[in-house]
Amino acid sequence: MKAAALAISLIAVALMVSSRWTTKAVNPPADDVLQTPVDSTLTNGLSVQNMVNRSDLIAIGSCINSKSVWLNRTLVTLATISVNETLKGADLGTITVALPGGVDANRKVPVAMMYPGAPQITPGEDVFLFLTATGEAAGSYTVTGFSQGKFSIVKDEDGEPMVTRDLTRTMLKDNNGIHRGSANETPLKSFKSEVKARLKQQ
Repeated sequence: MKAAALAISLIAVALMVSSRWTTKAVNPPADDVLQTPVDSTLTNGLSVQNMVNRSDLIAIGSCINSKSVWLNRTLVTLATISVNETLKGADLGTITVALPGGVDANRKVPVAMMYPGAPQITPGEDVFLFLTATGEAAGSYTVTGFSQGKFSIVKDEDGEPMVTRDLTRTMLKDNNGIHRGSANETPLKSFKSEVKARLKQQ
């Protein structure tokens, strides 16, 4: 009976610790991101012009590698991007983008940290990125506006390149109040033209 009671106590403690870490993990690190329920993230909504103005680097490229690392007791995923075209900032061959969260599978019990609505970039993915030079790892970049500055590049059924973005797990705050983000798709050619036009307005 004592052994059973001890086992139950240890399980209870483990659940309490897990709960505390989960609560900590869903609080995004960016300064303009606010605490919200665990199924979504609240952040200040940004227009394309806002993202153009705030970004140190705007680039189109492909993810060639990603890995999770521990930084200050927090898991961060570092995605390596091979840059094909730079619209703003230094013309670099490759860059590292720091993304909130990650998975440490090297432990006896694997550990994962996830942030609802956080940007994700996977190896082999083509991306259109708005970035700020404030990455948690030295020399890395952060996606502008939490997940707002990350677009995937895919081809539609006719083979035309499109930029897509899914903000359905992000609550956006703007002059009209707070509302849930949406998923959208735009031709890459027209989106690139819009960004170039916005750059001229700076």
